[in-house]
This record gives sequence, C-alpha cells and structure tokens, in this order.
Amino acid sequence: MKYTKLILLLSIAIIVTGLLLTACDNRIVDPLDYTIASMTSNTSVIYSDGDDMTFATIQVMVKDSDNFAVFEQPVKFRTNIGYLTPAEAITDSSGIATVKFHDGNAFGSATIEAIVGSISETLDIYIDGVPPQDVSSIGFDTSEQVEISVQGTGGQETFELVASLYDNSGQLISQPKDVVFELLYAPDGTNINNIGPIDTATSIAGKASVNINSGEHSGIVTCRVSTQTLSGANIFATKSNIVVASGFTHTVEFGIGGHSSGVDMGSGMWRVQISSLLNDIEGNPVASGTAVFFSLPEEPEWASVVAAAYVNNQNAMGDSLPGVAYSYLNYNGSHTNDTVLVRIETGLGDMFEGELVLPIQFPSIDIVAVPLHIDWWAIPPDPQYKTTEIRITVLDGQNNPIDNQVVVFSTSLGSPLEPYPPDTGDPYTGLTTIVSGEHGSLSKEVEYYYVECPAPGIDPPGTTTGTVTAQILGTNTTNQVTIILRRYIN
Repeated sequence: MKYTKLILLLSIAIIVTGLLLTACDNRIVDPLDYTIASMTSNTSVIYSDGDDMTFATIQVMVKDSDNFAVFEQPVKFRTNIGYLTPAEAITDSSGIATVKFHDGNAFGSATIEAIVGSISETLDIYIDGVPPQDVSSIGFDTSEQVEISVQGTGGQETFELVASLYDNSGQLISQPKDVVFELLYAPDGTNINNIGPIDTATSIAGKASVNINSGEHSGIVTCRVSTQTLSGANIFATKSNIVVASGFTHTVEFGIGGHSSGVDMGSGMWRVQISSLLNDIEGNPVASGTAVFFSLPEEPEWASVVAAAYVNNQNAMGDSLPGVAYSYLNYNGSHTNDTVLVRIETGLGDMFEGELVLPIQFPSIDIVAVPLHIDWWAIPPDPQYKTTEIRITVLDGQNNPIDNQVVVFSTSLGSPLEPYPPDTGDPYTGLTTIVSGEHGSLSKEVEYYYVECPAPGIDPPGTTTGTVTAQILGTNTTNQVTIILRRYIN
C-alpha cells in the first residue's frame, strides 16, 4: 500500500515538472536576449517623386537566443531622410516586422535603422531624382523635304536634324538617352557632325540633334535614328527625304529681255533685264544664294552692267526662279542688235561667258515710196514692168536709228525684187544699214506688171492701188504705203 502511494506521488511530481518546463518554453523572454536575424529591402533605390506610390519595403526578422522566431514583438524604425510607415511594426508569426520607406521629396542616401530593445540594425537606400522613363517611340521633328547644297557652292551646306523621344503616353522623355544617328545612304562626302556616317547624341528634354553636312556631290540622303528601351530593345525611325540638291556650277545659259521690255532712261539709253541660269553637272539649278558677279569683259563704252547678284534673287516683277540670277544691262539704243559679251563669276571663281543681242525697244517705221505712182502711157515703148523704191527708216522709242534690223515686206500688188546689199537672201526681207550716210535705213524695190492695172475705159486712165507693208521681224510694228497704178493704153 505504501509503495503504491509512493509511485502515485512520483508520477504526479513528474507531470507537474513537465508542465512547468512547458510553461517556461512559452514565456516572453526579456528583449535583451533578442537578435535581429536579418534586415532586408526589396530595392536599393527609390525615386524622389513625392508620390506615396513609390516606396521600398523593409523587413526585419527577430529571433531569440535559442534562434526561435519571436512574434508580437514591437520593432521601432527611424531614418535620417524620408519617412517610414508605420514607424513601429509588430512581428508576425514568422518573427517578421514590415514597414514601407518613402522618399518624402528628399534626395540622397537614406540610412534606415531597426531597433529591438537595446539592439539595432541598419541598411542604406538611395533616393534618386526621377524614376527611369522608358522610350515608346522615336521620330523626326521635320517631316518636310530638307535641301542642302554641295560644300563650297554658297548655299546652305548643313542642316540640324532633330529627333524626339516619347513615352507610351506621348510625352517627351525628360531623362537623357543615347540616340544613334546613321546615314544608310548618302552622296560621297555627306557626313554627320563632320565625323562620318554615324554618330551618337545624348537627348536633352526628349530631343537629340546632329548636323547633316554635305560633301562634294549631290543626291539623296537617308538617315536612321535609333535608341534602346529599358529592356534593351531597339526602336528606329528613318528619314529619306533629305536632298543634297545643288552642286558646282557646270553650265550657264544667258538671257536678255525681249523687244520693248526695257526702261527708257533718257538720252538714248535703255535699261533691260538680263539673266543667267546656273546648273550643276546633273542639270539641277545651283544653290540659292550663290554669289554671281556680272561684267562686260570687252568693256564697251556704250554699255554697262549691274555687277552684284545672286542665284534666286528677284526679277523686275518681284519673282524668282531656282538657279537663276537676275541683273540689269544699260545700253545706248543706237547699238540695238549689236552683240555684247557678258561674263559671270561664281563664288568659287569659276567664269562663264555668253553673247547677248541687244533688243530693240518700242520701235517705229518711217516709210515712203519713190515714185508714189506708176503710169503706163504706151506699149511700146513703155516697159511692161515698172518699179517703185520703198524707203524706210527704223527708229526705237527714243528715235535712235536702228541698224541691222530685219524688215519683212508684203504687197497687195506687184512683187518685191531681190534684195541688194546687205543681202538677206530673201526678196521679201531687208536689213537696215547706213544709206546715204543715214543709219537705220533700208530701200526695197517693188515691181508691178502693167496688166495688174485695169485697162482704161471710156474715161482713161484705168486706175488701182497697191499697198506695201513693212513689218519689223519679231514684233507687231508695221507701217504701210499706198502706190497708185495708172494705165492709159489698152
């Protein structure tokens, strides 16, 4: 009996001791015995955008001296810049306390401290200025065709090509990005930034630019621009409407205003517009703005030219034409139809010459017939054919007599005779010259056959008239004289 009671008491003692030991394992240990097993962040960099949506997640694991996770333990947090939410967190069943770290519009390196009792741990997070922006598209600011000129021709020889970078909302990327410009096709010598066919520029406020420089040849330029997204993918845009449009002057065609296009300057002087069409070797007009210097190399005393001009300047009507330089020539009207040698020099010292014929200005014709009537008295001895001499003088609008002017004749009766010196080779034309000491003169004989005149009737003579018309070739200027024909015999 005594042994049975003893065994019972020992069993009870063992159970009580076990309960006491179990109670000791679940006790709250003094925080002095805790450790911070780890302190981590999901990122080492956040961005100062003043937005609570941007933050770092901080996690601290607390364990006791036996390496057991401690739950429901307050952990305090503090930082030198920025702020934490919350400033104190309770560990969960895994012994982890979690808080969020915000930038608070601050910049720089932030030190985050976690405190449990008398122990602490820190980690650093950098607050950068702006979160990285991703490029969604890239394009050129100029969609129109761009024209530049060959180097040294005097025109625009470079063009600033600008590319813009956009995010997926269509806003310009504010952060700097490396942008590559590359010439896929270009005439010899065309380059980027005087470096070569490829160069890299850094964008500022979403825009990157380079200079496209021409070389010594003209043609089409195709430029590709590219940059990379945050994931490393390349995005491109291509511009193929850049033209190196004008080369060096290869040919020049000279021109002068036509008849009656001049300005009466008085004292027999006329002012007429002249032009030069400058083309490169491909037949394209040279660059606008190319300097042109006009001169008269033979230095005639009766003419002068306005020297300074440039390609694509305005003419007297206020118009302009690609490749054409306009100027003015002054000349004495008495030298109308004379040839004047005109020279131009371009900006590179190239010289070109051409001959221009000075046009007649506002002409008129004085005309008379000697004799004014032709009579047939008898057959024979009267010849069946008789002539009259048509004497004319050609004048310009200032009464300058004009030599070397072709005049065309027509008659209603009779026929013009073969010309005599100066001979035009055509009986219906004549050329003004000096006749009896008078400039601008011309004589033409017209022959009539007696049967062109009606036979005399009851009251002789038979009478008719013939009209001789003189016209200045290439103009509408005419004059007429009437010849009376009289026939007294049948």
